[in-house]
Amino acid sequence: MSRKLKVIIFYGGFKYVVGGVNSHASSLKLGMQLIGHEATLITLDNLPGLIKYLPHAVEKIINLIFFPMGYIYKGISTKLLFKLFFGRRDSDYLIFEDVYLSWNSSTPSVSIMHAVWSDNLQAFTVTSKQLSSLKEKEIDTIHNIDHPVVTVSEPYLDYLINEHFNGALNKKIFSVPLGIDQSAFKKISTPKSLYTIVYTGALEARKNTLLLLEVFKMLHARNPLYSLTIIGDGPDRQKVEQFINKFKLPVKMMGRIPHDQVIEELITHELYIHTSTKESFSYALLEAKLAGLKTFAYAGLQVPAEFIDIKIDNFEIKNWFDAIIHHHGAPMEINKNQYTINRMVEDTLEIGK
Repeated sequence: MSRKLKVIIFYGGFKYVVGGVNSHASSLKLGMQLIGHEATLITLDNLPGLIKYLPHAVEKIINLIFFPMGYIYKGISTKLLFKLFFGRRDSDYLIFEDVYLSWNSSTPSVSIMHAVWSDNLQAFTVTSKQLSSLKEKEIDTIHNIDHPVVTVSEPYLDYLINEHFNGALNKKIFSVPLGIDQSAFKKISTPKSLYTIVYTGALEARKNTLLLLEVFKMLHARNPLYSLTIIGDGPDRQKVEQFINKFKLPVKMMGRIPHDQVIEELITHELYIHTSTKESFSYALLEAKLAGLKTFAYAGLQVPAEFIDIKIDNFEIKNWFDAIIHHHGAPMEINKNQYTINRMVEDTLEIGK
């Protein structure tokens, strides 16, 4: 192994807020430590007192006046606070879990572009002028970073460059697929119950959970053996529960549970239905594949193609229903070695040298 490095990972959220970026930051820290490096994860929790809430306050205030620019300035305020309180810490390598909060340094660095805000506003009504202004600011932000920038999958990289930013990005962007600890999946031996469906993730507009419920309602009317388990929480939870109660559907709501329990629950199911409108990688789909489930998802997601067994071209309820009713055969195998923590850590360190 090369010399031991002091690595600092900056994540602009709170430790308790689950999600892909949080999981990536935690996995990177674990992976660095497993191969002998010293890794420190800095989050908003590390800021003193009420200061830790300042970036969110900035976001809300600016969005009230100049929506959606508040998301940009949340990142900028997070950057200023992180730089003020932690910018002088001794380190050999810096990892920024967001292009909005990264800064240029003589220390070898890399910024992770999990997604851009202009591509994640599904819960809002945004004018073309607002979207254009946000994209211009994001392009300037990316161009002003003098160290490597990576995103989380080849499909998302291609989409960002050729479609979303329409060739306006001049900076070279790299792709480093995310990785997870796969040890828990090697113990799978539980027989799967037929007609059991599971979903894991946030209950929010982008995840399109109400479509999942509409599809399940049709499935259950066709065959009462179908059941659905939902793991996760979010702003749409009340709508989800109201729908379930209205139609008296056999849906098990588990809320947020520890990750080891998520895996234990996943492996007992047969089908994983992911009705999300937008993904740049999707830990949820990867974990469903590692758990041996057959996955159904929108064909337009920018995720590795092998994550989706059955691709649906649109969000017509009947098309999802037909795809699930008529599915045949076992799930496709994936290249598990491509999605390990070790591979992710090594590639991230190599790019930022």
